[in-house]
Parts: sequence; structure tokens; C-alpha cells
Amino acid sequence: MSRSPTSRSALLAYAGPSAPIAILMMQLIVYLPPLYAQELGLDLATVGLVFFLARAWDAVIDPLIGNLSDRTRGRWGRRKPWIVAGTPLLMAATVAFCLPPAGAGLAYLGLMAFAFYVSLTVVQIPYLSWGAELSREYRERTRIGGYREGFLMGGVALGAALPLFFFSTGDPSLRQILTVFVTAIVILLPLTVTGACIVTPQGSFVDTGRNGLLQALSILRWNKPLLRLLAGIFSFWLGGAVFNALVLFVVQFTLGLPNSAFLWFVFLQYIVAIACLPLAMHLANRIGRHRGLVLGGLGFFVMLPLFLVVESGSFWQALIVFCLTGTLTSFIWVMPPALIADTVEYGMMKGGGDDAALYMALYMFTQKAALAMGVGIALPLAGLLGFDPTNADSPVAGLNLTALLVPGTIGIIGALIMFNYPIDARRHATIRRWLARRGLSPSS
Repeated sequence: MSRSPTSRSALLAYAGPSAPIAILMMQLIVYLPPLYAQELGLDLATVGLVFFLARAWDAVIDPLIGNLSDRTRGRWGRRKPWIVAGTPLLMAATVAFCLPPAGAGLAYLGLMAFAFYVSLTVVQIPYLSWGAELSREYRERTRIGGYREGFLMGGVALGAALPLFFFSTGDPSLRQILTVFVTAIVILLPLTVTGACIVTPQGSFVDTGRNGLLQALSILRWNKPLLRLLAGIFSFWLGGAVFNALVLFVVQFTLGLPNSAFLWFVFLQYIVAIACLPLAMHLANRIGRHRGLVLGGLGFFVMLPLFLVVESGSFWQALIVFCLTGTLTSFIWVMPPALIADTVEYGMMKGGGDDAALYMALYMFTQKAALAMGVGIALPLAGLLGFDPTNADSPVAGLNLTALLVPGTIGIIGALIMFNYPIDARRHATIRRWLARRGLSPSS
């Protein structure tokens, strides 16, 4: 008997790979720049530049991978072949990038960063596109995103908990923490990808042809809601990336706490986020996902300066602030991919193709460009303002300004862009009816 694409079992299986992918994202944003800067002795600004260039290149190839996935036809659909082929490549690149050999230098960092990001793209873009094709209905897309991002946040919490389990005493080094992460990824990623590909149906799409990349991109210029959405998402992700690039230093230098404390903060922050996920989904369906994103993004940035009033060495005060940010984390993770998926149907109405992977590639392009720019801004700016992570007595004023105040300034721009965004549940339903009358609507 065939399984519904949005049955609970199908969505649980589909969401599974988000957990190891989340562990990957966590270590890349938080642990790898400090590892290469502190333990391998590379210059802080140089590390930031290499990560910026690698992610910028990764962002450039995203549309190419998306277009190739959209043009794929075969027995196993448009998405599963890419995910299955990319998984072993991603596993190998993860080991090499996150566990560099002693004496690894700038050339090694650059080469491994480029290899890793390409392999991640091959898996991640088809995976997100698959979710967009499981359903075209507004509320169901919120539900799909809730399952996927719920597992993603669970993966972040798991990534924080694993080192706490293995290193119950003492203060683990960055390399020790990364070793635990890499081991978990090598085990979980193939298991969850296999389960998803076996249990979850392919989803459905309208075969609107196999447009080349340039032709497909040229059509998207008429999709003004997509362009506006990408600009707003870029601002929110850029602000968050500036904070995330420096948060480990904030814990160590501003809060005066060890790496093990940070693991507890992340674990409990995302446990709170998962607990608040049903409320976030319900509220987003009532007020619109775009308003949910604005509410969550601005609220998160407003809370960051609260770290400035935490007493040095106070674990519990810092934990309260992290948990407060956790109440809004669900909005930031769940809403953007579902909002991007809605613009696919708008693009079809304007004469474009059913090219979900290209849309998700542009979303990932935007996210990665923001993350790259965030690291490229945060590390050099903090250094320019006098912060030196190799000096235990380094002044923290520049670190605090960059990590805790700059993100909110950037986030306000995103909120202004997203104000009165045009595609809500009612408008999306109207678009789908228009497509159905013209025979351009898939079965789901």
C-alpha cells in the first residue's frame, strides 16, 4: 500500500537527515573557525577570509546543482539520486575538514573547505527541494517544515549533548569535541538518508521542461516576492551569522565560562526551541509565516544584549539568556524554506517552471552568502576593535560590540523588507487555484 507523502511516518523519515546535517552546521559555524585560529595558529582575519571565500564559491555553485537536480528524470525521481550519491562524498569531506592533521596550514584549510561545501550542496539542495514537493498546501508546508526543522534543532541539541556525555569531567578541547561530532555524523548520516529514501515518497511536480540554468534564472526576475524574500532572509541570516561566528568567544571571554558550559547552553537552548515549535507553527499559520519570521528574528536580536548584564562566571544567568533566545529559534529555522517553497507556484503563474531545487538553491545561496559574510565581518571587525582570542587578557569591548549589538542593527533591515510581504495563506490558495484551472497543479 502506498504511503501518503505527508503521513507521520513519511515525514519522520524525511526529517531524519536533518539531525546529522544540523550537527554539521553547528560545528562549522561555531567550532571550526576557532579550531583553525587557536589550535593550528592561523591568523584570525585570514581564517575569516578563507571561510568567506569558500562559502562564497559554494553559494555560486548552488544554482548549478539546483538546476541539474530539477532537470533530472528517472525511476527514483529528481531528488533521491543526488542525495544518495552525495552522502558518501559529504562523509569523507567532513572527516578531512573537521579533523585536520597536525601542521595543517592555510592551503589545507582552503582546499578542504571548498571540497566540503560542494559535497554539502549536492545533498542539501535536493533534500530541501524534496520537502517543497511533498505538499503544495500552505499549512501542510508549515507542518513539513516543522518536522524537518524540529529534527534539525534536535540534531543541534544532540551535538551539544554528545560531548557532555563523553567528557563529563574536565574542559574538552575543540578537537575532542569535533571528533565526537564527526563520529556521530559518519554513523547517523547514511542511516537517516537510507531511511528517508526508502520510506518517504518522491513527491510530485509538474514537468514544465528542462530549462538550462541561464534560462531558468532569467525567468525568475519576474518573481518579485522571491527577490524580496531573499533580501529579507539575507539580513536575518547575516545578523545571526555575526553572532554565531563569535558566540564561543563570548562564552569564553565575556561570560568567563568554559567550552563545556557552552555545550550545555546550546543543548538547553534547542530543547526549549523544540518545546516551543508547536506554538511557533500554530502562530505562523494564524498570522502568516512572514510575520512569524519577523517576530522571531527581531525578538532573538533584541535578547542578545542581555548577555552584557550577565555576571562573569555566572552559569545560571547565562543559561537564562540562552533559553530565552531558544523560545524564538523555531521561527528562524522553520519559516524561510516554507516561504521560499510558496514562491515556486507564484513563479509558475508568471511563466516559470516547477523548479523547486533552483528556488532552494537561491535560498541556500542567500543563506551561505550571509554566513560567509557574517564570518568575514565578525572576525576581522572584532580583531580591528582590539579583540585577540590568543590573549587570555584581551579586552572584550570590541567583541561585545560586534557579537551582541551589530546583529540587531542588521536584523532591523530584514524586518523592514519583510513588512507586508504579499504571499500569505489566502494569496497562495488563490495562486494554486489559478494553476489548477490551467492544468499546472501537481496532485498534492
